[in-house]
Amino acid sequence: MIGGRPSVSLVIGAVVFACVLITYLGSASARNQLGSTSTPAKWASPAQKHEESDVFNATLGFEKVFVIGLPERSDKRDALALMSSLTGFKLSWIDGVLGKTISDKALPLGWNRETMQDSNLGSWRGHINAMRRIVEEGISSALIMEDDMDWDVHIKDILAKFAPAARTLQEGFHRNQTLESPSPYGQDWDMLWLGSCVTTFDEHLPEHLQIPPEQRDPRKILIRDDPTVPPPGHILANGSFSWDDYPPQTRIVYVPGDNICSFAYALSYAGAQKALHHMGLEGQYKPFDNHLSDLCRMRVDGMRCVSIVPSLFVHHRPKGRISGDSDINKGAENSAVREVGFTENILYSTRLNLGNLLRGMEPEKQWKD
Repeated sequence: MIGGRPSVSLVIGAVVFACVLITYLGSASARNQLGSTSTPAKWASPAQKHEESDVFNATLGFEKVFVIGLPERSDKRDALALMSSLTGFKLSWIDGVLGKTISDKALPLGWNRETMQDSNLGSWRGHINAMRRIVEEGISSALIMEDDMDWDVHIKDILAKFAPAARTLQEGFHRNQTLESPSPYGQDWDMLWLGSCVTTFDEHLPEHLQIPPEQRDPRKILIRDDPTVPPPGHILANGSFSWDDYPPQTRIVYVPGDNICSFAYALSYAGAQKALHHMGLEGQYKPFDNHLSDLCRMRVDGMRCVSIVPSLFVHHRPKGRISGDSDINKGAENSAVREVGFTENILYSTRLNLGNLLRGMEPEKQWKD
């Protein structure tokens, strides 16, 4: 009858349909949690849901994130494209340079082709091109990394802890050049050295590297209780100190004395100008990273640098042919094959956790002890 009560059979049918629908949706949710869906979930740290710092944006709090790499190393570009997409930031590529293509007329002052590798020369030119791009385009700040990098899956959370420590160290810097755009890392820095392989503190420099006492800066800030720091016995890069002198799960933010390896570093616009002047125009007679260290250690043109150890970006050694590891230090053509990849100093390696991240699972540690 039109307008009357629904029959008992209609009510029962509706209830049965609702139960079936709820059961189906519940099973679909369970499948998604197990990562069996055809659209994998992107892993995200809890802090990303509520943190307002620009560290959590798509360029890690910088205006750009540049990667330097030879165009023919498509394998490295594939890896970094996937890694950055799964940890929430975007990359811009700068083509690396083969040293043999650089004209003798364009060689930096002091460079000797007979005693220095062309691959070192190409590395220098690639980094100089990145510095020049910052200057030419008026970029307020940019992170520059090499194309074989790895980082912790919690990189944004780690940078969020680094940022206030970096700002505190800047209280002792001159303020002749302030970043025009707001930065979560402070307004008075020229370089943030975020990836190196050996660290020597200012007060531990050997005699031939020492600077005048009035220019030394031994200040350090400890980031304590960082669960992403590798366990004792798995932290390298301490060239002048012992980790036994510091509590476990500690990172040290400091004014660099002497760093080796230019894995990753950020430059402000003013910092890029200073670096381009010193490293591009004033000569280059040793490997790029040694010259970059001089820039900070000697406070060239008033350079203001901050660094962190254990480093946040470290080069990954992938499974496969060992000869493919480096484009600077060439391996033997018929070298051995590495069965398991690894990255020093990175506990929750993004590269080694790609499978987990693609399936929406929790990342695993490199070391369990």
